[in-house]
Formats: sequence, C-alpha cells, structure tokens
Amino acid sequence: MEKLKTRLDAFSDAIIAIIITIMVLNIPPVLHDNLNNYLALGKSVGIFLISFLFVANMWYQHATAFAEIETITYRILLLDLIFLAPLSLMPLMTDMMAINTTRWSVLLYGGLQLLVNLLFRLLARAIIHHEYTDRAEMKRVYTKIYGDANLALSGWSAIALVVAYFQPHIAMLFYLAYPILMFVLSADARQQLSDAASLPAEQQKDYESLSAAGRRDFRKAHQAIMTGTPPTAAQPSAEPLPRNWSNWLDQNVDPKRRQMIRTRFAQSSPEQQAEMRRWFEAYKHLHAKHQRQ
Repeated sequence: MEKLKTRLDAFSDAIIAIIITIMVLNIPPVLHDNLNNYLALGKSVGIFLISFLFVANMWYQHATAFAEIETITYRILLLDLIFLAPLSLMPLMTDMMAINTTRWSVLLYGGLQLLVNLLFRLLARAIIHHEYTDRAEMKRVYTKIYGDANLALSGWSAIALVVAYFQPHIAMLFYLAYPILMFVLSADARQQLSDAASLPAEQQKDYESLSAAGRRDFRKAHQAIMTGTPPTAAQPSAEPLPRNWSNWLDQNVDPKRRQMIRTRFAQSSPEQQAEMRRWFEAYKHLHAKHQRQ
C-alpha cells in the first residue's frame, strides 16, 4: 500500500492543480473596452481568488493529513476519491456565482463548500484514527490540520447559507473572507503546536490544558527561554494574533527540517527545562488568581 499511497498523493495533487487551472481559464476576457466590462472582469477575478484560496487551503490540509501516514486503507482511498469529486465542481460553482450572483448560485456555492469541508473531515478522521489511538495525539494532529477555529468557521458557513437565501451579495462577502480567515486563524495554532512538540511529555500535558491565550503566552516565554532572554512575568493575555508574522512566514515547512529543529529544542539544558517548568507553575497560579477576581 506504500506505492499506492504515493500514487494517490500524486493523483490528488494533479486533480487539485487542474481544478485551479480550470477556474482561471473560466474567467471571461474583456473583448471591448468598456467600464462595465472591466468591472465584470474585476468581479470574476475576485470570485476566482475566493475559490483559489479555498482550494489551496484544502490542498495544504490534505497534504498535512497524508503526511501522518505511510500506507493507506481502502477506506482512506475511497474517502479521498469521494472528497475530490465535489471539490472538482468548484470551478463550475465559481463560474456560476461570478456570472450570475443570485440567491441560488450563492446557495449552491456555499452548499458545495460545506460538503467539501464535511467530506474532508471524514477523510482526516479516517487517517487519524488509522494511525493513532491516544486522544491527545489525535487532538494534536487535528490542530495541525485545522487549527483551532475550524468548527467556528463551519458554523459561520452554515449561517452564511441562511443569509444567502435572503441577501446573496452579503453571503458572497463572507465567502470572500472565509479562506483568508481559515488560513490566518489556523496559522497561529500550528506554530504553537510546533513549539510545544519540543517539550517533555509532562509539560506537553500542561500545554494541552492551556487556553488559547495561555498558548500564546507560552509561545513568547518558550522563545525567550530557548534564546537565553529572560521571559517577562506570565500574565493572562488577550492578544488575538502573534506579533511577529515575519518569523512565521520565513520558517521552513519541510517536515525533515522541522523535525531537526524540534530535536534540537528537545536537547535543551536542564536549566532551560527548569525555567519552563517554573513558567508553567507561575502561569497556572496567576491564571487561577485572575479567574477568582
């Protein structure tokens, strides 16, 4: 099944590449110079970018999920093919919504998007349950694939379907923002997860019990300790996004390279590990005090 898994990876990548290519080929060219024609072109390009980002995000999640396994089962094979089938309809639904933005065209686009998300969730679940039995490990992989905001975004997608029935243009704005939100909100969670992988098993359990704000605070303290900079006092944070996006964008996504980095972090000195343990204790104490107030 290892060779079949490699070929299925290549097949899936090819299908997704063809989907994106077809979407851009469906953009109607401007044949006569006219303001309305160029406005229509801008609308078509905007709708294309919506679906491009959505499909690109699906490709990234698909690649992340399949990186967790070496072989596949017939269940995974079947679910992957079923997932790719409606994903291949994205160019058609994109074209329909771009040319004729009506109640039904937006509803069909939103319904297809929900279906694709549902089928991929079933595929990811099959992959994770095939490879792992420990719930903590499953949670870690789910976070790596989806981030922390996937369920919330799925709920908003369902609400957008209702809105599309009454106000299709407003719902279309949500679909414009959806892939951007999906990428941005999941990026922070993936970075935090990568940092936490360097911790000893006991501290990883402490990390899993932290809130989203606590994980952001952990990330700052962990970086300070590993670089030898004294961390600031742990305080419950409400900062919604990481401050330094440049560092996140420049990090290497190659799995082997990231494993080397995690291995190096795992070889931290006893003093660094003790400092991190003190940070966890201080944070839990301050967070409990903050909740009592």
